[in-house]
Amino acid sequence: MLEGLEDIPDPAGHLADRPPPVMAAPAEPSLTRPARERRVVSAMLAGLTWVLLLTWIAGFRADLGAPRVAIPLALWALLSGVGLRLALAARARGLPAGVRALQALVAAVPVGFLAAAVATSGLADGPLSPRSNLRCSAIGLGMALLPLALAAFVLRRSFLSAPAWRGAAIGALCGLGAVIGIQAHCAYDDLLHVTFAHGLPIAAGALLGAAAGSLGGRA
Repeated sequence: MLEGLEDIPDPAGHLADRPPPVMAAPAEPSLTRPARERRVVSAMLAGLTWVLLLTWIAGFRADLGAPRVAIPLALWALLSGVGLRLALAARARGLPAGVRALQALVAAVPVGFLAAAVATSGLADGPLSPRSNLRCSAIGLGMALLPLALAAFVLRRSFLSAPAWRGAAIGALCGLGAVIGIQAHCAYDDLLHVTFAHGLPIAAGALLGAAAGSLGGRA
């Protein structure tokens, strides 16, 4: 009864005839954890220096030390530091922050910005000219550009999971850093101007960060 078994063709025989896949070594060696942490810290310091430099070139507002100006800036700076630690630091067992925490962080950045803006700004008698609004938007985006580029460079292939959400969180925080810079420069406290012209880097940073995370962030 089993005489004809050897005559039955193997349905997976063609797979055995294929050459084994070629395994190439990585184009560049992986960084150790201390080396990656040093690179991240260096990028953060460079981004902070960039924002401070552009703010100094644009000029600091005369009432920078007033509580209604200094307190929101301090709170945003605190949010930036805590947010970056949450997004980048490993939790227990070496695992990164979960998706829910990242989503909460992405929401907390614009909410924290808007809450402080509403508390310290009002509606002016007349709107600014489109040129003035565009100027603040351009300065803010310029302040966010280098931190975003540095983050995309030093964090490429660093995210074990949810690369888009991690990129969005870090991008929003880079945008918040730019908001601190433009808010330290522009003394016009109209709520609509602050919300849209000053807050634009947060939205742009989150979108660009999500794109960068999706394209090159996964480890």
